[in-house]
Amino acid sequence: MRRPTRESSFDADALSATGARLTRPKENEGMVRQDRHVLGQFKTLYEPGVDFDRLRRERLEKVQREMAARDIGALVLTDIQNIRYTTGVAVMPIWTAYNLAHYVLVPVEGEPTLFEAIRAEFRAEPFFDDVRAPHVWQARFAAHKAPQRSMEWAAEIKEVLERRGLAETRIGVDILDYHGFQALNHAGLTLCDADEAVEAARTIKTLDEIELLHLSASVCESALFDMEQAIRPGITENELMGVFWHGLLALGGEYMSTRLLVSGTKTNPWFHEAGSKRVRPGDLVAIDTDATGPEGYLCDISRTFLCGDEGTPAQKEAYRVAHDFVLGASEELKPGVSFEDYARSIPEVPEAYREQWMPAVLHGIGTDNVPPFVPILGHTDFQMPEGQFEENMVVAVECYAGRTGAQDGVKLEDEIWITAAGPVKICHYPYERKLLAP
Repeated sequence: MRRPTRESSFDADALSATGARLTRPKENEGMVRQDRHVLGQFKTLYEPGVDFDRLRRERLEKVQREMAARDIGALVLTDIQNIRYTTGVAVMPIWTAYNLAHYVLVPVEGEPTLFEAIRAEFRAEPFFDDVRAPHVWQARFAAHKAPQRSMEWAAEIKEVLERRGLAETRIGVDILDYHGFQALNHAGLTLCDADEAVEAARTIKTLDEIELLHLSASVCESALFDMEQAIRPGITENELMGVFWHGLLALGGEYMSTRLLVSGTKTNPWFHEAGSKRVRPGDLVAIDTDATGPEGYLCDISRTFLCGDEGTPAQKEAYRVAHDFVLGASEELKPGVSFEDYARSIPEVPEAYREQWMPAVLHGIGTDNVPPFVPILGHTDFQMPEGQFEENMVVAVECYAGRTGAQDGVKLEDEIWITAAGPVKICHYPYERKLLAP
């Protein structure tokens, strides 16, 4: 199947001929192209899809290129996202997000050494030759022996580095506790930050990553449909969360990293979380999915619904502000446009909505939120990154529109794939027509 890559131009006719559904937007959906292509998971012998061996190999190669460019000899990774990206292995990802129970050593050349969770080594052994049991040194597990256990851990890390001739090079680390960091320092290793290299590698997507982002979007859209159909007076935010989670998990998704599903007065300001509040007639119901879909790829879109048939003038105004901003900002996404020039070209925000505006216009997505993070000009929460948009970046363009002190706010967010021919929308859940009506 011919798909856009960094080496090939975007060809709408060729893409359509392969079975993709590349369509022009409908009324009120802007001028960004829409790619409705997604492959199935069964009976796909004649539908070439995700090549997982290639996915694993190309992601590791991207990381190793970024390491070489920064003169980093090896990475010692405990962050679950970094482990999964460099190896494809994920074991109990939520639990291991805060327990240092598995880690990986990634050399600048060659295969990683994996230290998999105790008794779970078999999960990695089919894919890698050097798989070992981990040292568990955090005080919650090792109690008063945490300093000793962490030294034993660091000694084995150094032994692997010495065997590979990398002990005298710069070693990147990501998330460590006090004992772990001190132990690596005591071992005489020269430490640096790992995230810079890994995040740079994750910015441009491979063919298989784009395919998985399409799949994740289709799963998330199904869960959103179930959730929207469940909206009625009396249902709680927690119940709606349960409906969404069920739809996500049933189709191969993994988890939702936030609880940003709110209704009524909890839609303003943004960042309330789902609770036992009941939806009432006339309430807005807003969700930021933050959903980890199949194989760990994110679907990060936001929609706001109306519980009822007719929105208020204030609800419609806020919805129109968010809707027009997301569409207008999406249309400006093209390869070669600098991040700062992009921030200057996006639609103006009405003054009444600026105080509670989201500080970032967009962020990249992949196995998590990734660079670039492009802020509103003049906003100090995020620094304007250097560089420009490139082909095969995938970003989430978002907007929160809520007047300070008002009852309602609106959250909208779309996923955009940047191609040689411009922006292509890969999430297709419809906007709330009742709130776009005059």
